[in-house]
Amino acid sequence: MQPGVVLIVYLATLYILAMIIFWHCLGGQQPKESLVTAVPFALKEGQTILGVEDTTQGIDFSIGDYVRDEHYYD
Repeated sequence: MQPGVVLIVYLATLYILAMIIFWHCLGGQQPKESLVTAVPFALKEGQTILGVEDTTQGIDFSIGDYVRDEHYYD
């Protein structure tokens, strides 16, 4: 056989062997639970987020009942 063909067969064999070992190692692991963040509030009709502040405990939202009229919005 020519050296180029031997090299391609050798590399393909190594790749297939690596994939089989990889799948075998992943097969016994349990999937991690995804982190889900619950939203403790929802905006009501007419409320607007006036400000957002990043704190060490999380994100604080300033919520108000003032809604700017789109007619006067610049």
